[in-house]
Amino acid sequence: MAQTDRFLTIGEFAARTRLSPKALRLYDRSGLLRPHHIDAFSGYRRYSPAQVATGRLVHLLRSADFSLGAIESVLADLHSDTASESGADRACRRLDEMLAGIERDHQGRRVVIRYVQSLLREDTSAMFTISTRDVPARRLLSIQRRLHGDQTDAFIAEAKAAFRSHLGETVPTGPLTVIFHGPVNEAQDGPIEVVLGVPEDVQASDEVGIRTEPAHTEAYTTITKAQWDYPAIMAAYDAVACSPEVAGRSRSPLSCREVYLAEPDEIGDDELICDVAYPLGD
Repeated sequence: MAQTDRFLTIGEFAARTRLSPKALRLYDRSGLLRPHHIDAFSGYRRYSPAQVATGRLVHLLRSADFSLGAIESVLADLHSDTASESGADRACRRLDEMLAGIERDHQGRRVVIRYVQSLLREDTSAMFTISTRDVPARRLLSIQRRLHGDQTDAFIAEAKAAFRSHLGETVPTGPLTVIFHGPVNEAQDGPIEVVLGVPEDVQASDEVGIRTEPAHTEAYTTITKAQWDYPAIMAAYDAVACSPEVAGRSRSPLSCREVYLAEPDEIGDDELICDVAYPLGD
């Protein structure tokens, strides 16, 4: 009996895993699930019976709308036993993290849909309260960069660390603020600027700049952490940008921003995290 006789044909493997032959060819090309053996002359794919369990996991996670990259990371964890943690435990922990992300995304979509419904009913006041305030001229630490949406969190964390290192024991004079000088998403790269109010004696460095922002009036709404997660925060931006407070004034040369009241990791979903603010023109 030839060795390949003990393997499963692509049709047999597809039947056992409920993955189509077309999908199996795709997973072979992507490296997610390669056959155990490919005949050099015929090109026929053969799978080991031991691969059926992996194929079943791929089918189930694809049915839950997981991306190929996400499934690949789960499988990598599954096959990475360590002295302190089994691969199965690592994979389960990653799935918990992914599930939490899915639930946050679902919650964010719910906020946006509820906001769209309020627009259709011409009643947005129940979701976001818009206020105005005068902001004095401020001396700011500044780090600015062009980047896309998936790079934002890492950049903000990097800027915070740079500010802490630069200031040492010096106490900031104003809140951390993230300023969007242009759209930041998959296709557009801002730029985005992170700033922090500081006293007059703080100087610039090679990594951290200093600038003064002029006094201005801004319209803003204060949002919870649940309303802050993308895409929920898009509703808050729209509510302020299209409010009578902003629409009734000329366009400001200053850019929209998020003025932080708390660290995201230190608060719950129902606690206040930041103001979404639009500076107003004269």
